[in-house]
Amino acid sequence: MRVLLVMLLLAGCVKPQTGATCEVGTTRACTCGNSAGVATCLAPEDVWTECGCASSSGPDVAVAPAPPAPTSCGGQSCAPFTEEDTEVGAKGCCTTAGTCGSSSRFLFGAQCLERGGPVGRPSDECPSESIAFVDVEGCCRPDGACGLSIDAVPNFDLGCLERTEMERLLNAGAGDRNTLSSVFFLPVKPASFAAKACTF
Repeated sequence: MRVLLVMLLLAGCVKPQTGATCEVGTTRACTCGNSAGVATCLAPEDVWTECGCASSSGPDVAVAPAPPAPTSCGGQSCAPFTEEDTEVGAKGCCTTAGTCGSSSRFLFGAQCLERGGPVGRPSDECPSESIAFVDVEGCCRPDGACGLSIDAVPNFDLGCLERTEMERLLNAGAGDRNTLSSVFFLPVKPASFAAKACTF
């Protein structure tokens, strides 16, 4: 589960055109002096970077920064993430219920999952699992059900999710992981985590 981004210097941005839109992250060719360059869409309102001049290593392409995590959802303050944001770590979001959440396109697709679930504790009764670039750790929940946790990855703060719930969430967000599996000629198969009981 490694995603590599090259972040290059942002040279400013072009003002939006009224009524026009663009998809964040897309690029378009442009002319930078006597060189070919690339501009990158920074916001859906048709905001683009200045044209990046070509260099010996190719065009300098600016990548739009991720939006900041929300500080509150539904009137509730959201705890700040504890580690620097990364492509692998969680992104802040607000759930449809208006609670503070965490998201990761690579793990859960478009889903925003509520933060602050029960942490659980390690138990020999609750095995860890692996599926398509994802490792989740076994844990025993206070309600006596075995769960799985992704909280070893920076910022998730989801707690110990019941095993079949983690299965459902990972399968619902499997699009990017399935694509990556196909690229590497690996089998594409859904997560299957049977429910188990434990002694908390």
